[in-house]
Amino acid sequence: MYTFLSYSIRVILVYFFTYMGTRFLTKKAIAEMTAYEMAGLMVFANVAAEPLVDKVVIKSVYGSGLLILLMMLIARLALVNRITQVVEHTATIIIQNGQIDFKQMKRLSLSLNQLLGLLRQQGYDRVSEVQAAIFEPQGSLSVFPKAENKPVTLKDMKIPPQNVPVSLPLILDGKVIKENLKYLDKTELWLMDEVRKQGIIDYRKQVVLAELDSSWNVTIYKKA
Repeated sequence: MYTFLSYSIRVILVYFFTYMGTRFLTKKAIAEMTAYEMAGLMVFANVAAEPLVDKVVIKSVYGSGLLILLMMLIARLALVNRITQVVEHTATIIIQNGQIDFKQMKRLSLSLNQLLGLLRQQGYDRVSEVQAAIFEPQGSLSVFPKAENKPVTLKDMKIPPQNVPVSLPLILDGKVIKENLKYLDKTELWLMDEVRKQGIIDYRKQVVLAELDSSWNVTIYKKA
């Protein structure tokens, strides 16, 4: 019984320590991580899990903390222009003036089939539509169409633009998202007035979601 309880406690400690460590390190998606971040997280997972095998928690805490400091140091060094190219991948031009650079594609181990798939994801089904394409350090593809393939803008049509707000949640599960109100330069008093207009008496108990759409209208979804 004691062994089972001890192991359970170690599992809980390792889980929360690993969670806090990875949360502290980065907010990037896996596909957007740099090489040093990926390497650090793989080693971090092994070091953090050591107490589940050898029962020595302090060694895992020390090793994980050292890894976090090391990754933070490399991230700081990566901000220095002279060092960036050493610790991170650099952007690579793989299409220029409508021509594919097959040497760069070979260096990146990127097949033509993969390139066409990445172009389709950006809304281009033919290479002939593309003026330039850059393979970014995070593994994504930036595509710049030829002039005749660029979408028409309001400026091209000489139509004055309107300031349209981003659709944002203002109340989520009965809680006011103050950061979004601040971003929209709105107050809680304004929000409560909008809520009352739609017959809501107690938003904490009645509203599961309230969001502002592109027409400055507050849409409310009530709790079941």
